[in-house]
Amino acid sequence: MLMAVAAVAVAAPIDDAKKLYREGRYEDALVILEQLQRKSPRNGNVSYWHGATLVALNRVEEAVPFLETALTRDVPEAAYALGRIAADDYRAADALSYFDKYSTLMTRARRQIADEEAFDAEHSRVVLMENMLQRVEQIEVIDSLTVDAEAFFTAYRLAPEAGRFVSGATLGMADVEMGFLPQSNTELFYAQPDTADYFVLMSADILDDGTLDSPAPLAGEDLTGGGNAEYPFLMADGLTLYFASDGEGSIGGYDIFLTRRSDDGFLLPQNVGMPYNSTANDYLLAIDETTGVGWWATDRNSIPGKVTIYVFVPSSARQNVPTDDPNLRGLARLSDISLTQKPGADYSGLLAAVAANEPSQRVAVNSPGRVFNLPIGDNKLVYHQLSDFQSDEARSTMARAIDCRLRCTNLERRLDSLRLAYSRGSNDVASDILDLEHELEAARRELRTLTNSAIRQEINYLNQYL
Repeated sequence: MLMAVAAVAVAAPIDDAKKLYREGRYEDALVILEQLQRKSPRNGNVSYWHGATLVALNRVEEAVPFLETALTRDVPEAAYALGRIAADDYRAADALSYFDKYSTLMTRARRQIADEEAFDAEHSRVVLMENMLQRVEQIEVIDSLTVDAEAFFTAYRLAPEAGRFVSGATLGMADVEMGFLPQSNTELFYAQPDTADYFVLMSADILDDGTLDSPAPLAGEDLTGGGNAEYPFLMADGLTLYFASDGEGSIGGYDIFLTRRSDDGFLLPQNVGMPYNSTANDYLLAIDETTGVGWWATDRNSIPGKVTIYVFVPSSARQNVPTDDPNLRGLARLSDISLTQKPGADYSGLLAAVAANEPSQRVAVNSPGRVFNLPIGDNKLVYHQLSDFQSDEARSTMARAIDCRLRCTNLERRLDSLRLAYSRGSNDVASDILDLEHELEAARRELRTLTNSAIRQEINYLNQYL
């Protein structure tokens, strides 16, 4: 009789706590649950809700003992919660064991899993995680930045040859966050909602007047995986495309994928694995072959309103962390980027090269005044973009001059970084500095020649036909 009275005494307050929990009032729910826990420390239902509330408050370590107590009382939800905690800690085998326990307890209690599709998807993600942990890529992360989530891509510093990112606002696209422009400035890659409100990857040619021609979804295999696909970056080879998707094949939120262009469009994408991807959102991987660094963004560190951008050294041949490495999970999670670095390695030269690049700017595609200011003839006529030219010959020459100007800019930045490295004691770069100085001088002469030729060709055309 006393046990029945005690159960009734617990029932009403725990219902109040559950109601507060479902309303998101976790602190208020916790006050009730702490009192109930003191009265009934072995009550599985109380222990489960106590643990679940602590998880909701991001006090996971405190939650585990209460969830384990609930599991000893055969509360299925406790096994599920412990499985999710293990997955977030990259303990894939433990997570799968807990999920199996959850399924067994639900069957024994003759209860139906509320959302079997969601449970199966989570189980599949953990299986994928377990496979990824066997192939964690060994990379060197040389820097990390914490930036505002809004327009985070403006923090990327890419050499001109690697392309640049532009905001959707400057493109005149209200539903586009950002776009990517390769160095050629003739094609734009971006993501846009389709009729079902899923983001799909798009491309469009850029005409000489800066307008977009024939925007269309990227052709080829399904790149969304049944979810959203965003944050495209095309390598300088024009073939290799990185993007992020939260569809099938992701271990949580957005994952970074790789695909390659073929004659028929883009091939079936592949998840790039760990440490790039995590149980949180990971996106916008960009590799700058000129500077020799790569970038990607993530919210795995759970900083409200912020994202973390990692800067790393790409490898030409993939090497994986040995599966018996005691730091495997830490390297997969990037819990400490110093673990990824080679002992005694000096990354100052690379970091200087990164610093020499301009941050990605929010500039319009080929907008007036943003490409060049070129006086024609008596200086009363000034051209700003390729479409201003009347002469096809002059327009072609000026396009070559623009490419040459980009080459000069890149050479100047590389020289700045090498000179900085030399000033810090890297004497072995002296010959490289001399070579680049000669190359830059020749490029500047070529730029002057091309620019003057374009002006002369345009003036001749105007005098002859207008």
